[in-house]
Amino acid sequence: SNLFCFIIYHLGHHPEVVQQLRQEFDEVLGKDVTKPITHNDIDKLQYCDAVIKEVYRHFPINYSLGRVNVEKDTIGGLCWPEKTSFSILYCAIMKRKDYWTDPEKFDPDRFYKIDESNKYLLEKQHVKTAFSVFGGGIRICPGRKLAMIELKCLLALI
Repeated sequence: SNLFCFIIYHLGHHPEVVQQLRQEFDEVLGKDVTKPITHNDIDKLQYCDAVIKEVYRHFPINYSLGRVNVEKDTIGGLCWPEKTSFSILYCAIMKRKDYWTDPEKFDPDRFYKIDESNKYLLEKQHVKTAFSVFGGGIRICPGRKLAMIELKCLLALI
């Protein structure tokens, strides 16, 4: 619900994004509001997916991640003993200029068809390591797919 509120906030400030979302909804879902939304329709809402990800990049629900290393490791040029607790400031990673093109700008296109343009070279290189909506690895959120389906359906309905 927090992420949905931030999405509505950004849509209110970016009418051009609303227009592109409406166009995608019309193309994928059609004009018949009584027609059920199918799983196939949800998968086709790629710009909607990009909007959700870009809003999350600006307003992550989880600002930091806690981790404990299982063995001695060198991180940031420093040697850390095993069982060291780390707090990773996740929101700072998603605003770093060396990972994101113009990181302060709200731009869903950085997640939308980035392979078709050279504008987002940083995103192409770092998106898999610098962005994770639902965590990663063995701790990835088990409800991630349901959350994205719910967000896309809610956006389509409003």
